[in-house]
Amino acid sequence: DDLLTAPSQRPVLFYRGYDVLDTDKVGFVASGADAQAHGFRFDTRLRGNGNAGHDYGTGLTAPEKRALIEFLKTL
Repeated sequence: DDLLTAPSQRPVLFYRGYDVLDTDKVGFVASGADAQAHGFRFDTRLRGNGNAGHDYGTGLTAPEKRALIEFLKTL
Protein backbone atom coordinates (compact mmCIF):
# COMPACT_ATOMS: atom_id res chain seq x y z
CA ASP A 1 0.00 0.00 0.00
CA ASP A 2 3.05 2.30 0.04
CA LEU A 3 2.54 2.86 -3.69
CA LEU A 4 -0.90 4.33 -3.01
CA THR A 5 0.58 7.09 -0.84
CA ALA A 6 2.13 10.33 -2.04
CA PRO A 7 5.81 9.93 -2.98
CA SER A 8 6.80 12.28 -0.14
CA GLN A 9 5.15 9.91 2.36
CA ARG A 10 6.71 6.68 1.07
CA PRO A 11 9.45 4.95 3.06
CA VAL A 12 12.93 6.36 2.56
CA LEU A 13 14.63 3.11 3.60
CA PHE A 14 13.43 -0.43 2.93
CA TYR A 15 14.86 -3.85 2.18
CA ARG A 16 14.78 -5.67 -1.18
CA GLY A 17 15.61 -9.25 -2.03
CA TYR A 18 13.65 -10.87 0.80
CA ASP A 19 11.13 -12.88 -1.23
CA VAL A 20 8.48 -13.47 1.43
CA LEU A 21 5.05 -12.35 0.25
CA ASP A 22 2.87 -10.16 2.44
CA THR A 23 -0.56 -11.40 1.36
CA ASP A 24 -2.35 -8.66 3.30
CA LYS A 25 -0.57 -5.80 1.51
CA VAL A 26 -0.01 -7.73 -1.75
CA GLY A 27 3.73 -7.25 -1.97
CA PHE A 28 7.02 -8.46 -0.60
CA VAL A 29 7.95 -7.90 3.03
CA ALA A 30 10.29 -4.90 2.93
CA SER A 31 10.76 -4.03 6.60
CA GLY A 32 11.35 -5.72 9.92
CA ALA A 33 14.10 -7.91 11.33
CA ASP A 34 13.76 -10.75 8.80
CA ALA A 35 13.76 -8.42 5.79
CA GLN A 36 16.79 -6.63 7.24
CA ALA A 37 18.64 -9.90 7.86
CA HIS A 38 17.92 -11.46 4.45
CA GLY A 39 17.51 -8.49 2.10
CA PHE A 40 19.68 -5.59 1.08
CA ARG A 41 19.13 -2.05 2.26
CA PHE A 42 17.58 0.26 -0.34
CA ASP A 43 18.09 3.93 0.50
CA THR A 44 16.03 6.23 -1.71
CA ARG A 45 18.19 9.21 -0.75
CA LEU A 46 21.04 7.80 -2.84
CA ARG A 47 21.34 8.93 -6.43
CA GLY A 48 19.38 6.66 -8.76
CA ASN A 49 17.33 5.05 -5.97
CA GLY A 50 14.21 7.18 -6.17
CA ASN A 51 10.90 6.10 -4.65
CA ALA A 52 8.62 8.48 -6.55
CA GLY A 53 7.24 6.27 -9.32
CA HIS A 54 3.66 6.88 -10.36
CA ASP A 55 1.18 8.73 -8.20
CA TYR A 56 -1.94 6.81 -9.27
CA GLY A 57 -4.20 6.09 -6.32
CA THR A 58 -2.80 8.74 -4.01
CA GLY A 59 -6.11 10.61 -4.08
CA LEU A 60 -8.19 7.57 -3.11
CA THR A 61 -9.76 7.42 0.33
CA ALA A 62 -8.54 4.78 2.78
CA PRO A 63 -11.59 2.54 2.10
CA GLU A 64 -11.08 2.91 -1.67
CA LYS A 65 -7.41 1.95 -1.34
CA ARG A 66 -8.33 -1.12 0.73
CA ALA A 67 -11.00 -2.09 -1.84
CA LEU A 68 -8.47 -1.77 -4.66
CA ILE A 69 -5.96 -3.96 -2.81
CA GLU A 70 -8.68 -6.55 -2.12
CA PHE A 71 -9.64 -6.52 -5.81
CA LEU A 72 -6.02 -7.03 -6.87
CA LYS A 73 -5.90 -10.14 -4.69
CA THR A 74 -8.53 -11.73 -6.93
CA LEU A 75 -6.49 -11.40 -10.13
